[in-house]
Amino acid sequence: MSTSTLPHRFRGDLFPYQVLLGVTAGAIGGIVTVLGELRDALGFSSTGIGVMVAAGFTAAFIAQVTLARLADTGRSRMLATLGIALSATALLLMVFAESLELWVLSRIVLGFAGGLLLPAVRRAASVYEPSRAGENLGRMVVAETVGFICGPVLTAGLVWLGGIRAPFVVFAVAMMLFIPMATRLPPDRGPLDEIRRATSFDLLRIRRLQGALTMIGGYFIVVGAWEAVLPVMFADRGAGATATGLAFTLVALPIIFVGARAGRLADQVGPVRVAMSGLISVGCLSMTYGVLPGVISIVAVVVLAGFGDGIGYTAAQALVARSVSEHRQAAALGLMGAAEVAGAGIAALPSAWLYDNFGARLTWTVVGTTVLVFVLSGWLRLRGTAPVSGPDAAAPAEHP
Repeated sequence: MSTSTLPHRFRGDLFPYQVLLGVTAGAIGGIVTVLGELRDALGFSSTGIGVMVAAGFTAAFIAQVTLARLADTGRSRMLATLGIALSATALLLMVFAESLELWVLSRIVLGFAGGLLLPAVRRAASVYEPSRAGENLGRMVVAETVGFICGPVLTAGLVWLGGIRAPFVVFAVAMMLFIPMATRLPPDRGPLDEIRRATSFDLLRIRRLQGALTMIGGYFIVVGAWEAVLPVMFADRGAGATATGLAFTLVALPIIFVGARAGRLADQVGPVRVAMSGLISVGCLSMTYGVLPGVISIVAVVVLAGFGDGIGYTAAQALVARSVSEHRQAAALGLMGAAEVAGAGIAALPSAWLYDNFGARLTWTVVGTTVLVFVLSGWLRLRGTAPVSGPDAAAPAEHP
């Protein structure tokens, strides 16, 4: 299919990046789908599942903190190719892994691979058309969400047809098939960073970026809890891989409809207000998961929270992009990815432990409250700051 015939949200040089991001998200979403059955089939504890999830987030954190800056120097294609190749390796390892240790190792490799791919993809979107950075980053969110939706559905079907190992075989083969696409990615359009830097940590001196990263890290606390607790919680309530896959599909659907629109709104009115409205709603709604009965009622509320996800998360990415100059986009977005996996990784194991020992009510109360504390703390840090890049960089400070 020619890119000229594609819908506007998938058109142009960004389309190959969107495809790779969608495939990677599909593989990760598929793994989430089988965590509950994996626990039962291999005799892992809920805490063991939490360790596996946290290990993947930690590896992604390390990759994005140390290597994301390389995308600013023109190495986006290299990072994307290596990320896809490592993803295939991790998924092949999952086909044969029996012990918790091997599952943790494979999740570490997969997390590190995602940490290489994401900054390269996000930089390409943020510098493609600076005046529409929020909208283009929103398109990446849409691509990621489409992958996350398709992954669980495909996984559920493959588990039904071929058992719990079948999805990992299929996803590994798919990743290997996409390696040639990664090697031929078009270069991004932004200015490059020509200074040799050891790390990206110098950007943490920017107060506006501090606030944005605090908000995003807080939001990903609930994401870590979702991955570590919800599949197990659904399994405890009688939902198998099929029901869990469908549930996660329904959760992600709203993001497709609001992702690019939220980014466009953030470009027009400023990302702070848009991000706050979405992320606060997510924190508040997550507190209800522990008191709702069964699975269907929880899914209904999480679908509602999906609109908040799409709005708040997309706008928060635009907020990060406009906190630094254009030639440091990958470094800043890598720090954003590190904040994401730090928030999720920090939450995964404690959430699993809380659920194991105290049940759903206390777990989701703690998770929701923590999200709100982080989001509000980030908002306080943002007050009085102004964008560094973007069409409104010379405008007065944006007051939430």
